[in-house]
Amino acid sequence: MDPLILAVIGGTLVFGLIVAMLLVFAGGPSASDRLADTAVVSQEVVHRESPVVGARSDPLPQLSEALRGTAFWDEMQVKLLRAGLLLRPSEALIISAISMTAGLVIGWLVTGQPILGILTGALGLGAPYGIMIQRAARRQAGLTSQLPDALDMLSSALRSGYALTRGFQVVSSQMHPPISEEFHRVLQEVQVGISVSDALNGLLTRSGSYDLELVVAAMQTQLTMGGNLSEVLDNIAGMIRERVRLQGEIDAATSEGRMSAGILVAMPIVMALLISAVSPGYLDPLFEERLGIMMLMAAGGLMLMGVLIIKKLLDIDI
Repeated sequence: MDPLILAVIGGTLVFGLIVAMLLVFAGGPSASDRLADTAVVSQEVVHRESPVVGARSDPLPQLSEALRGTAFWDEMQVKLLRAGLLLRPSEALIISAISMTAGLVIGWLVTGQPILGILTGALGLGAPYGIMIQRAARRQAGLTSQLPDALDMLSSALRSGYALTRGFQVVSSQMHPPISEEFHRVLQEVQVGISVSDALNGLLTRSGSYDLELVVAAMQTQLTMGGNLSEVLDNIAGMIRERVRLQGEIDAATSEGRMSAGILVAMPIVMALLISAVSPGYLDPLFEERLGIMMLMAAGGLMLMGVLIIKKLLDIDI
């Protein structure tokens, strides 16, 4: 096939992928409107999805209807919320399918090797999930770093005589995202008749934060038994500040290990693609000979083992 045709096909696929992602990520209503349209599932409470005027239509309503209520749907919904990606699980599946197809076709056309095309397709399939997990971790870290200031603000509001929900409103109006969005969601749920305790459970499910779990436990204890909540929040805020400082030191000390894991995974794949593009057929024995296939399988297993070992070494619980 003419290289120009291959370039046009590859460019078209990349352009289509970019357009599809822009339509899904940027289209539709604002974040605050879509928050009210997203279901949050926890073990204690299920908030049902409600329509919003001007909300984006579901591109695959049949798929959504088939998946709704399943464990996959609930888990994906929570993960998308934690990442700040206000999408339906069906939309996330569409993005993954487009990314996989683009990776498969482009990898196959560039290298001429079906196996490398399948490998790049698998990478394309996993890329949206990896981005979602990375965004969720970054958003959770931002939420944790904002939490001490939010607790100070909430404690001051309680000392001034405000009710707890009024304190939530102060935090929602004075703080920046992501914590302002989360407390605004709690206020929205309380306003539509959900109890404060259930709204706090939803907040805990969306955030997945251990520090916020302490805060929610203190608030629920105060709601049921009473007590000096402002003093408890001050103590928790001090403890969280210390945890954030210690986590920053750990991240700085382990950054080299995380970079090594990324290079360990990316370098063999990138080098294989470059060699196949520069010298077609050079790597054919690896994919056609039995010994070559066995070597590839062994290398993949060793690479996976190395990643798991590095991840275990860097997994420090504070």
